[in-house]
Amino acid sequence: MHRSSPPGCTPNPVRRDDVSAARGGAKWFRQPVLWLGALIFLASLVGCIATVVLAWRHADAPVETTGARVMKVPVGHQAGAR
Repeated sequence: MHRSSPPGCTPNPVRRDDVSAARGGAKWFRQPVLWLGALIFLASLVGCIATVVLAWRHADAPVETTGARVMKVPVGHQAGAR
């Protein structure tokens, strides 16, 4: 049985080889978008690990909290502030 195209359309027969190639060629490891996504994911994971390691090795100096101000911000409320 042969399917015909609607009037005015160019016939586009589908060969059996094309269908089997499309099914077999659509494996996940042959998709460049998935490789790009995996590469971006791994790069961001490595960046996060590098950030944690660098922060662990180079700790910040503690902030002084002994005065009336911490980092130029008053510690308590002023009496006539409102």
